[in-house]
Amino acid sequence: MSALLGIYLIALSIVLVLIIRADAIAGRCQLVSIRNLFIGGLILFQTVSGSLTLLSGFTEIGAEVPSYLVPGGLFCLVLTVFIVIFLSTYRRAEWVERFAVRRTRIRVSSKTRLVIAGLVLTGIGCALRFGGERIPYVAVLLPQIAAGCICGGAILIAIAWARSSWNIVVLLNLLVACGAGGAALLVGAFGRRELLGLMLAVAWGLYQEKWCKMPVTRLLPRATLALTVALAGFTVFSASRVSGENVDRSLAQQVQRFFEIDPKALEEMTIASLSGQFAGGISMWIIDERLSAGGYTPLHSFLYLTTMPVPRDYWPDKPVGLGMIAVDEAGITGVSEGHSWGPGLVGHLWHDIALFSTPLYAVLLAFAFRYMDSRTVWSTNDPVAVAMFGSALGQVIGMPRGDIGLFMFNLLSAFLGVWFFGRLIGYALLPIDRDAEWEWREQAESGDDGDIEHDAYAAQHADGGDDADNSDIAPVPAESRRG
Repeated sequence: MSALLGIYLIALSIVLVLIIRADAIAGRCQLVSIRNLFIGGLILFQTVSGSLTLLSGFTEIGAEVPSYLVPGGLFCLVLTVFIVIFLSTYRRAEWVERFAVRRTRIRVSSKTRLVIAGLVLTGIGCALRFGGERIPYVAVLLPQIAAGCICGGAILIAIAWARSSWNIVVLLNLLVACGAGGAALLVGAFGRRELLGLMLAVAWGLYQEKWCKMPVTRLLPRATLALTVALAGFTVFSASRVSGENVDRSLAQQVQRFFEIDPKALEEMTIASLSGQFAGGISMWIIDERLSAGGYTPLHSFLYLTTMPVPRDYWPDKPVGLGMIAVDEAGITGVSEGHSWGPGLVGHLWHDIALFSTPLYAVLLAFAFRYMDSRTVWSTNDPVAVAMFGSALGQVIGMPRGDIGLFMFNLLSAFLGVWFFGRLIGYALLPIDRDAEWEWREQAESGDDGDIEHDAYAAQHADGGDDADNSDIAPVPAESRRG
């Protein structure tokens, strides 16, 4: 029976891939979108990971379950209900898109302005990465704000490069920004999502500016190459990591470990990455543990998120992540004090009392992702918005692995950094063209579909001039941008 449940999860993975493809073709959701990246993480860390555990019995050491029949069946049920509610809510939330459209801005954004703005934003991110770590009560926010600014800066320069792919100067600036940003993210880092986010950020900028207009036959090789590079870097960094509280994580040591990777460790990490780090199996262990020993906490992930900014000095007993709770409950020894598991989305839902958490979290995430995707679709002429919503893609993919509250906090922190510093930079380098905004809104109210503006925008960027100014061009409508 467990094998049948594993086969069901494989079938569910295929269905999700087909839904992504169908929605992209029909124009309901861009191929590269926040929603689809989240679904990609869901496939890796829940459906594929869960099917591996159910079919083979492999799971995280210490998270073994005597029988997978009941926890596996409940895992499949909760996951299916969540996916159905999430996808149906996302598709039907037209009011969210209408609200997002009202926030659309039009900015003056030539390639030269974008490159300078991207370098400045990257520089701010690097400075915050090193300069704010000693500031009391603020240091908890600054690493993710810094990472968001670094990724956002790379996106701005990637947008400029997409407008003129053969411009070597822009490409060199992009490489400098990514190199400096990657080095800054490596120093003191143990987590991997920020580096993954930087790799995906470049692809995000290229896609939103240019690749989204390409036929699938031209897009797939680029998307495959970007994904391969990101996953390869992700796996190599994972294999080079050393856990522990007192480990030297200076840039020199991080680079040295790259060249001293144990082939066996690289093989093990490759298997762990492809298996979703057994997040599905850990979710089933949490279900089994709660059924037998209790320990439910209503809406724990939501409480964990909302209490995250409160310093633990003021509230020593504030909620901790489910990943750390699970490690303590499993009695895992011989690991560092901060060691945690990836509980998986379903593990969180079950721990938070699935009857309430499943519909609530599915609806909230659907609304949030629909807003982010809608703003991105309509922000053709607002690179700051495109950079903001692409500044934490590693957190989006990792969210289905857990902890959900932590990943969402990191996501919002990155958005906050790009929103704040991006607006400051925008005043000087990417100013808002209010006349163009007024003209566009009048056209929207009169029912103009914006095709003329779309053609003008495409023609303007075809010449590759550095001084091109798109301040008089209206945003491209969603129907022209999706797919």
